[in-house]
Amino acid sequence: MRFLTSGQIRDFESRVITGPEASLELIDNAARACVRELRLFDAVCVFCGKGNNGADGYRTAKLLADMGKRVGVVSVAEPFTPECRTLAEECRRAGIAIKSFDKNMEKPICDAVVDAIFGIGIRGGVVGPAREAIDYINSMDAYVLSADIPSGLDADGGRPCGVCVMADKTVTFTAPKTGFLNSESVEPCGETVVRDAGIPVDWGEVPAEQPIPITPGLAAEILPRRPRFSHKGTFGRLLLVTGSHGMMGAASMAARAALRGGCGLVTAACPDGTENFMNLMAPQAVALPVKKYDFSDERLEKAVRSASAAVMGCGSGGTLAPGFISGVIKAAGGPVILDADALNALKGRPELLRGGKVLITPHPMEFSRLTGHSVEDIEADRLGAARSFASEYGVTVLLKGARTVVARPDGEAWVSLSATSALARGGSGDILAGLVGSLCAQGIPADRAAVLAVWLHGRSGMFCEKSIGAYSVTADDIIDNLKYAFMEVDNSERSRKSLD
Repeated sequence: MRFLTSGQIRDFESRVITGPEASLELIDNAARACVRELRLFDAVCVFCGKGNNGADGYRTAKLLADMGKRVGVVSVAEPFTPECRTLAEECRRAGIAIKSFDKNMEKPICDAVVDAIFGIGIRGGVVGPAREAIDYINSMDAYVLSADIPSGLDADGGRPCGVCVMADKTVTFTAPKTGFLNSESVEPCGETVVRDAGIPVDWGEVPAEQPIPITPGLAAEILPRRPRFSHKGTFGRLLLVTGSHGMMGAASMAARAALRGGCGLVTAACPDGTENFMNLMAPQAVALPVKKYDFSDERLEKAVRSASAAVMGCGSGGTLAPGFISGVIKAAGGPVILDADALNALKGRPELLRGGKVLITPHPMEFSRLTGHSVEDIEADRLGAARSFASEYGVTVLLKGARTVVARPDGEAWVSLSATSALARGGSGDILAGLVGSLCAQGIPADRAAVLAVWLHGRSGMFCEKSIGAYSVTADDIIDNLKYAFMEVDNSERSRKSLD
């Protein structure tokens, strides 16, 4: 699966729509995908437009009514397409009340709203009753689900066409739209899930420059089955070169995330005098106190060479010299993950990243320091910035943010659809770095480990947000909820294999 343009989706759709019956079948598939997300709501109001996105809405309303839900429909425009007219009439025959939209009408009594006004074909500015209806939906105190795309959002560019629905969740059909790559789409889309609507896509026809979405199915595909006949050495050795006096919290969070990620053995190199803190905070890890982060300590050099993977930089402050980082990259037998202060130490010297298997995990400001490009330029084209740097320096880039990008040197890239403010707090990046390192140490290739870690990390954040609210989440909560993210992927992977 890759992100698709509206034109590509219409092209693939046209190949299977041979008549009204085929079109109605696709609409039914889309509606059932929406209903799947609305099972917990008792009263639903569906706003329908005049085209086939409106038809999705009418069919959703009928299916919800069949389930015994209290359903009302608001018609924003008279049905225009044959499918929309057919399904609107089906609702009327079923006794579902259909009201014409009026901006002054009384707010419907409902706990969820379905936005099915516009689909992917909108161009230009939203005007007239449609604009008023979108403003009306945004003013309602109800959960908002958008069918395929928030109405008013440009499917290809990802920018509002003057105004757009601000959804709590978007159920997008067939594939995510290229517009979702734009950071301006994050707030309107809310939580985004991809559902099959029955349109067969020939992915071989889709250009490789269109990135791959990070989905639950992809995460399940990457996560390996753990053999029963195993021991701690089976699952790799991770070395953490993290922490400094006053910033050992970052090191401990990376260590605990690595342990939660399934690595068999974690060694945490730490400054002399901080080993007791590390033993207390991450007792399953082996603390290796050192006077200085360099190869004058034979134990540290041995740990670098024997590790399956290494993570450097979390809370390191100014203790990591560029020459030492370069030396670790060249000496390490496995992937080296560079985060935070390890990247800051290489400011203006990105050439030192060459010579090994390197994965970097910057946030935009760290990436700005490393590349010399402004944060604004990076955010304007996150995908392009990550791809360009990965290609030039032969590294895998995990560029963090609401649309996290993973790019490898050959140009292949993945983009996360997960976005939650629950992850916007100190320690979140340390957790991600430790998790990536843990997966790499277990033998998962660096690019795939990064993709899997991004999904697990994001999913843990979503569990935190739903269980305790985004305001109160701490780094401890994120680490703790990783277990539920792993369980979800593992169960999905087992279910998939049982069906094969």
